[in-house]
Amino acid sequence: MTPQNLVVARSAAFSTNSAFRALLTEASDATGEALETLLSEISTMNVLLYPGPNGDPLALAVYHRLDSYAVEIEYLAVAAALRRRGVGLALVNKVQELEMAMIVARTDDDAIEFYRVVGFQCSASATDPRWPENQRYLCVLPFLPLVQEPLEDDASVQWVQPVPQPMQIELVPPQESWARDFAKVKSLIKQTLGARALAVQHLGSTSVPGLPAKPIIDIVLTVDDPAAEGEYVKDLVAAGFALRLREPGWYSHRLLVSVGQGVLPAVNLHVLGPGSPETSRMRSFRDWLRMHDTDRDEYARVKYLAAANINEHGGGLVMDYNAVKEPFIQALYARIFAS
Repeated sequence: MTPQNLVVARSAAFSTNSAFRALLTEASDATGEALETLLSEISTMNVLLYPGPNGDPLALAVYHRLDSYAVEIEYLAVAAALRRRGVGLALVNKVQELEMAMIVARTDDDAIEFYRVVGFQCSASATDPRWPENQRYLCVLPFLPLVQEPLEDDASVQWVQPVPQPMQIELVPPQESWARDFAKVKSLIKQTLGARALAVQHLGSTSVPGLPAKPIIDIVLTVDDPAAEGEYVKDLVAAGFALRLREPGWYSHRLLVSVGQGVLPAVNLHVLGPGSPETSRMRSFRDWLRMHDTDRDEYARVKYLAAANINEHGGGLVMDYNAVKEPFIQALYARIFAS
């Protein structure tokens, strides 16, 4: 069943409704004083309701804006009698239709299968102090128009480290050590940032078995707000990274790199916010190449040709190398999104 008469309201308007409170307890485990505190915390958030015959809600999604391209569903609950009938999916789809945004949800093992089945990209996340014994996940439902039409790279890149100079592009055959290198750095980042590291993902060419790559591990670190550098940069610097650049107009992207030979593998650490379309694009590209050997091998051929083209002219910047690959990448993205 797909509900057709969904209602958008403010959470505060239903704070005394017993059915609403029961659904919120189902979604949060909060009762008594904790429930009253929760109701106060979400009072200004939007709520999408599926009302029953008497007007009492039978399902709800409480959500709010994160930024210009993402909203977060804080709580999602469906009455027991309506479960496995498409109501939860209808709520998620309606929120996305209304907001025209990426949808972010944080969940645990009890609900992770629902989010995976309906198309969310899910990653292991930091423990939530409210449920310290549960594995948590950060899940993102892509909004195709935002993923298909990414922001142009910010022209006003703010270089913190020296501006890169042209150099030879080095590609090496795929290495089994790359997965181990990622695991080592992921563990370090999680130890360093704790709950501030919402997700740590291995993306880029070194994350695809069988694909040659520059010998640098590309990692995407998700934090609540990449622009709030005081929340994470100092600690990462102490752990062996250096802030390389800022792109405030391109998803608030920050780039850190590993420093100190022999201590850490070579790493590009991209910092983005939850629900960033760029993270979703990178993950979609990685997952496709992992599952389609023919496209992976063709991409390998394109990479070698691009590197040779740059090197034959005395070297260049990584952006020059990427520009040569761009026609293949865009054509492959078109097929990924069409599927």
